[in-house]
Amino acid sequence: MKIVPDRFITTRTFAWLTLGAFVLVAFAACVSENDLTPDQRAYTLDRELMCPVCDGQTIDQSHAQIAEDMKQVVREKIVEGESNQEIRDYFVARYGEVILASPEASGFNLLVWLMPAVIAGGGGLAVLWVLKNMRRSSARRDSADQNVTLSDRQLEKYLEKVDDDIGYRRGDSQGPEAVEGQESRNV
Repeated sequence: MKIVPDRFITTRTFAWLTLGAFVLVAFAACVSENDLTPDQRAYTLDRELMCPVCDGQTIDQSHAQIAEDMKQVVREKIVEGESNQEIRDYFVARYGEVILASPEASGFNLLVWLMPAVIAGGGGLAVLWVLKNMRRSSARRDSADQNVTLSDRQLEKYLEKVDDDIGYRRGDSQGPEAVEGQESRNV
């Protein structure tokens, strides 16, 4: 009875799941700022800008006065018709790149964007390699188990040899303990 199936996931299934994930990401990335309402744009920008006085909080999360002022500036600039990039550039000019919650994907910062994909890809390959080796070792064990079977004649010879080694004589109603006991009485 096998508890673990022979194949956890086939290569074809893995490929389809990966393709589906890429399609979902592509559809999510296709939303442009023109498709969003001004409130949705403001909410998106509030999550992209860091509070300059709070540790690790965006202006969306912070209740500091400067964060409230920055939220108001974002809304005013949206009403004036500025794009999201222009609004981000305005805050970068005033506070520097540290104001952005996620760094721009250029230069050294490109490493920050690529490393998760590299790590995930490497982890996926490692899992596939482990599963492949598990199947291969399972197949080896199964074939080794089949090769160990003895014929009836070989088994009979083996059992006779074991009987001789322990001093058991066939036909005796007593086991090896009785034979040892008789030897000690004869001495």
